[in-house]
Amino acid sequence: MKTKHGFTLLIAIITTSMLLIVSFVVVNIALKQIVLASASRESQFAFYAADSGTECAVYWDLKGSTIGEISKFDISTPGTIICNGQTISTGTQTVPTIPTQSSVIGGSANSIFYIPFTKGCVIVRVTKSGVTTTIDSRGYNTCDTSALRRYERGVTLTY
Repeated sequence: MKTKHGFTLLIAIITTSMLLIVSFVVVNIALKQIVLASASRESQFAFYAADSGTECAVYWDLKGSTIGEISKFDISTPGTIICNGQTISTGTQTVPTIPTQSSVIGGSANSIFYIPFTKGCVIVRVTKSGVTTTIDSRGYNTCDTSALRRYERGVTLTY
């Protein structure tokens, strides 16, 4: 009569292997979810930066709509704006575009400025063409142009 020694060991190895595979699958899914959640959060920072840039530009463009005042982005007169506690006028800052350029606030059909935030930054372009104004605001989750996970979100407004 033969005894069935080792059969329990075989069942234990198969069961352990299956549990190990299931564990790897669960960990893999969890890691992917963490990456997706992080990407979503960073994308949100970029969008909020773009929205803030748009709001700042609209404020300074329409603030001058009262009697006796003109827009800070008027093509005939250079202006000065204050966004996020920073005073910005023509030539006061370097805008990290490629290639980099100096800020322009009014005095031209194309104004451009840059606002760094605690988390992220924004580059805003204001274009005046006749009675039409276009604001193109590009928000970033990081100001480091060489960052591998740099997200850009944009808001364009025409009125």
